Amino acid sequence: MADAIKFTEDELKNLQELQGTYQQITLALGQLSVSKYAMEERENSLKQALLDTKTTENELANSLTEKYGKGTLNIETGEFTPESTPETPETPETAS
Repeated sequence: MADAIKFTEDELKNLQELQGTYQQITLALGQLSVSKYAMEERENSLKQALLDTKTTENELANSLTEKYGKGTLNIETGEFTPESTPETPETPETAS
């Protein structure tokens, strides 16, 4: 077996600094990965909330249309203006 050689203090210090740098990078990449995962989860949660809100909006719109008919709502005043329907001319079958 060959005799052991001891590195100089500067060489050992440089190697330890490199090792520390690798550890910091690894830790930062791990934290970034966890943050990315959390952001993806939050994004998915917000997308689901958007879909749920659209469903609720459609259900409410259908309910109000069924109750009041088609028209326009001024959301600030709460005033609803029904849509005017074109009058159909009387046909001989409907005239009395």
